[in-house]
Amino acid sequence: MRDGALGSRQRFSSVTLRNCVILIEVFFLEGCGSSHHQAPSIDVFGSYFPAWLISLAFAVVLTVIASSAGRLMGIKVSGLLGFLLCVSLILIFSISTWFLFFAI
Repeated sequence: MRDGALGSRQRFSSVTLRNCVILIEVFFLEGCGSSHHQAPSIDVFGSYFPAWLISLAFAVVLTVIASSAGRLMGIKVSGLLGFLLCVSLILIFSISTWFLFFAI
């Protein structure tokens, strides 16, 4: 009889724990399906592209232009510092493009 009560208590605690985890997840996922805010997207030749993707593509193009201009002026950065410079320029250009064109 004692083993049955222990098993039922264990099942109750696992069900309670699962329900608590589900309740906590609901608070974290609350903003994912909001109908009040829509992700900005742009119609490009009949297909809707997310604005962040367009900002990223524009930033990559601007980074290539900036690095080419730097090489023409004799600025050559290689190795890890060159990689960090390119990533930083992409980040700066993409955030600037986002704020300039898509910020509400």
